[in-house]
Amino acid sequence: MTGSSFPFADAVAADRDLVVTRAREHDCRLEPRSSELAWHCDLDDGTSSSGESDPASHVRWVCPALRARGTATGGEGTRLDVRRPGPHSDLGTLGRAFWRIVGRPSGGAGDSGVEGRFAYTDPAGILDPDLRRRIEHWPCAMHGDGVLRPAELWAIRVTREGLVVESSSWWDSAEALEHQIDLALDIARRLSGEP
Repeated sequence: MTGSSFPFADAVAADRDLVVTRAREHDCRLEPRSSELAWHCDLDDGTSSSGESDPASHVRWVCPALRARGTATGGEGTRLDVRRPGPHSDLGTLGRAFWRIVGRPSGGAGDSGVEGRFAYTDPAGILDPDLRRRIEHWPCAMHGDGVLRPAELWAIRVTREGLVVESSSWWDSAEALEHQIDLALDIARRLSGEP
């Protein structure tokens, strides 16, 4: 296919020699023409076909070669998990339980326990200070509320699908898309043991 319906994605595809392997009105998939690690990046502009009143745009980068291995009795454990902390996360649940035990309401001073804006599980030390800085700081992009501000990561995790790097609620920024692809590729190289 020659292009998507998103000029910023087409610019990144041309710059990186990517191929648009799926193009529809509201979403597309980019893949490298050649790469040592096969990956794809799905972009969805957030236009709802189900009638949802406020869907979010979503960019999802996946490297299937880096799947989490597991068996019916268990898996290899968490290799990498970066996500937003909050009341619905495991960290938020643990924090609320702790504050209940000590007799204080949750959300008070000292209830963060999180580095920066994300909760990190990185037992192998894949994420050095430079990668963490890149996770925390993104180029500007247009958000769903029409305001230009830095794009943001949603999550990085190793699943049975592979290494997944997701961001949401931003759109129309070649720089933010480049940032996400570069970040994902650098993490994938480290996870695969490449220099």
